[in-house]
Amino acid sequence: MKCKGVLNLEYRWIQTFIVAAEYKNFRIASEKLNMSQPSITVHIKQLEKHLNAELFKRENNRVNLTEAGKVFLIQAKRIATQWETSLQLFDQSQKGIIEKCAIAMTPMMVETILPNIVYEFINEHPEYEISITIEESEKIEELIEAGDIQLGIGLVQPVTKRVMSHLFVETPLQLAYPLDEYDDESGIVYEIDELFSKYPLFTGHNPMNSSYVQRQVEHHFPASKQIQLSHSYAVKKFIRDGLGIAFLPKLVLRKDMMEGRLNIYDFHTFELPVVSLYFLYKNLREIDHLLIEAIKSRHFS
Repeated sequence: MKCKGVLNLEYRWIQTFIVAAEYKNFRIASEKLNMSQPSITVHIKQLEKHLNAELFKRENNRVNLTEAGKVFLIQAKRIATQWETSLQLFDQSQKGIIEKCAIAMTPMMVETILPNIVYEFINEHPEYEISITIEESEKIEELIEAGDIQLGIGLVQPVTKRVMSHLFVETPLQLAYPLDEYDDESGIVYEIDELFSKYPLFTGHNPMNSSYVQRQVEHHFPASKQIQLSHSYAVKKFIRDGLGIAFLPKLVLRKDMMEGRLNIYDFHTFELPVVSLYFLYKNLREIDHLLIEAIKSRHFS
């Protein structure tokens, strides 16, 4: 396959070829590209002439790639990817954006001051483009490996050595219960057994410690009822509505405590585990270092 040089190719020929190769039908390709079918044929003919090779075999209403077509399809997709990347970089430079960072955080972190920190960082660094994804901790490593995100904050350390991590913060669990069960003026304090007999315990929102906590509760409070609830924001809403109690990380409860929206029981019946959160990444760039430092500079524990 002797060609006259890739630099002389028209990009629209490449686009047409990729779509035609995907659908194996010039009529469908014309609909997808909003072009006439004769224009599709012209583009393919021009590309074949330029490459001095036949790219498609015509069979009735369908077209199939020749061996040369299969080889060129790989290169065509690379050219298209590079083209789109170049356009994005140019667009970013026009907007004054020098780098992008996609972050994924576990749902639990939505209930902390982290979103506010990221918002402040965006305002202080308009040259960076930040996007946020809320994802379960178990899936964050997969997103980093795929290159969909550059920085993750989750409860699980990576399994593969291709993804690195370091400890972000350790925060203790606390027992949260409805506000109306304790009144500072009346001095009424409920005993722990009364609390567990009166309210169901919400579990399942912290998979790293759920099994241990459930076993301990069943042992020490056999009459208690447990209800599975997967997300901490839902758990807190139910507690604020007086519907139950739960063990939650201190960093998740901090804002509600400051605003007086629920109570914390001074719990000593059994030892409560510590919840660990980690930064996950492949390579730390300048933007990642800056963002991590901004996050770590605030009090989370």
